[in-house]
Amino acid sequence: MEKNLKTKIEFVNHASVLISFENISILSDPWYKGHAFNKGWRLIYENENQKIIDVLNKTTHIYISHEHPDHFRTDFFKNPQILEILLKKKIKILFQKTLDKRVVNFLSKLGLEIIELSSGEKTKLNEKLEIRIIRFGLYDSSILIKTPHESILNINDCALYEKKEIIKFKKKYGSIDVLLKQFSYASGFFVHSKKLRMEDAKERLNNIEKIAENLNCKNIIPFASFIHFSNESNFFLNDSINTPDIVKDYFSNKKYNVVIFSPGEVQETDNLKQNANSLNFWREKYKSIDQKIKDKYDTSINFSDLNNEFLKYQKRIFKINSKNLINIIYKLNFLKFFQPLIIKLSDHNEIYTYTIFKGLVPVKNKNNIKPDITMHSQMLHFIFKFEFGFDTLTVNGCFQTDQKGLEKAIKSLSIEILNSMGLKFNLKLIFNFKLIYYFFKNLNSLKKKNV
Repeated sequence: MEKNLKTKIEFVNHASVLISFENISILSDPWYKGHAFNKGWRLIYENENQKIIDVLNKTTHIYISHEHPDHFRTDFFKNPQILEILLKKKIKILFQKTLDKRVVNFLSKLGLEIIELSSGEKTKLNEKLEIRIIRFGLYDSSILIKTPHESILNINDCALYEKKEIIKFKKKYGSIDVLLKQFSYASGFFVHSKKLRMEDAKERLNNIEKIAENLNCKNIIPFASFIHFSNESNFFLNDSINTPDIVKDYFSNKKYNVVIFSPGEVQETDNLKQNANSLNFWREKYKSIDQKIKDKYDTSINFSDLNNEFLKYQKRIFKINSKNLINIIYKLNFLKFFQPLIIKLSDHNEIYTYTIFKGLVPVKNKNNIKPDITMHSQMLHFIFKFEFGFDTLTVNGCFQTDQKGLEKAIKSLSIEILNSMGLKFNLKLIFNFKLIYYFFKNLNSLKKKNV
């Protein structure tokens, strides 16, 4: 391979890498500082401003995989110094086509140029480099980068679990030379069980191996998991996360070349090697997690303010969803959607019954009432305030529940996850079989988990 045709990968942070070939350099998912998921996550390491600027000065395109705040940061793009560089260098944004166009509209208003791609659509960024953005599930996406010499798949935290789905992927897109994949769990679904957290952590590594095996991939770059649960109410979730050392131990006797990068490290894709200093870097960073200052919700939202925010939430839902259809489903008890949810607010030390029709109703005799879910009033206020509020809750794990309570909360509060993708809860939704399939598949995966 000619030297000027070699592909280079520079690790920046978390899910952010710079992949360079000839005159094209694609930066992925820039998150470099600050908390995410409503004070639920923080990075293990934060980048210095000058390092970020240095990376941007080498960048021609920025790929955003999906709208989660550890991948798409509005504060990054709105930063005046960064935006000036993006505009001056005419850096283009690569993003999947969506129904709501929320990300595209936000970036367009800043004056940025966006290249929207349908799932699997081929696009050449120069004569020798081709990309595809491939949609997964409800909103995730991966990017497949092909040069004359290799295929690089950045699948970040996309759900590609079943062997038959991986084989189907291979038939459509071919084998992969370099795989970049999330290596630890990244949700609060298992707040009620350390056993399940341990199982999930192991499944993440099994999944990487399964993908690599079926895509004939020899080189694996674990990334997109360099975070810790940072809130005082979810900090315990760090008890079973995969560290770089755990990842290396898992693959130590296997046939794959697993390389973990440290920030600023650059390697050529045809000669990827593990740097011992990188492992030492992360070893020290992970050791310091317990000493980090915890985020917390330090302001209690009173009942009146919660109720006012709920009324806006309710109005927002019924404006774009069929109230009559929701009411019909509510009355069909066997479906268990939109049923009353018993919520305890930890800072209020009060229990409430919640429905989409009546909002929060205080429970008078709470002595014998077991809540379905417990959270801080700031978190419930966040759910009412933002379309992505409940999605944030399931990721940050700032709540307490059991398996039954979790399923009940999902069926009562997840409607705006659909709405955030531009999908309305009406009769037309009944005929959207693909969406219904993904929704129930994800829900059923929770039911299969037994403590």
